[in-house]
Amino acid sequence: MPTANPSSDFARSGNGQSSAASKEIEAQIQQLREDISSLAKTVAAVGSDKASEVRGKARRVAHDAADASMQMVEAAREQAVSLERDLERQIRTNPIQAVAIAAGIGFLFALMTRR
Repeated sequence: MPTANPSSDFARSGNGQSSAASKEIEAQIQQLREDISSLAKTVAAVGSDKASEVRGKARRVAHDAADASMQMVEAAREQAVSLERDLERQIRTNPIQAVAIAAGIGFLFALMTRR
């Protein structure tokens, strides 16, 4: 089935008013095209701004997470150093007890590895 072309229908009527109406419709269609193009550009700009904002927030969150993890690592290291100092102090104050504990742990380890 052939499709009708509205502008050619107006032009065929031979009426000057139809031709003027046809030109008016074409002008309105052109204006709509320009408006749609402008709207598309605006939407793209807003989307780009939002994407940049989200990227910035993600970077800040990642940076904060990295800082928090570094602080936790530092706290764990300090705690390990503190435990090492405490153990060293205990060994210096009770060397015989430390040797006995080490020998007992070694004996238990040897028993477990034989089986």
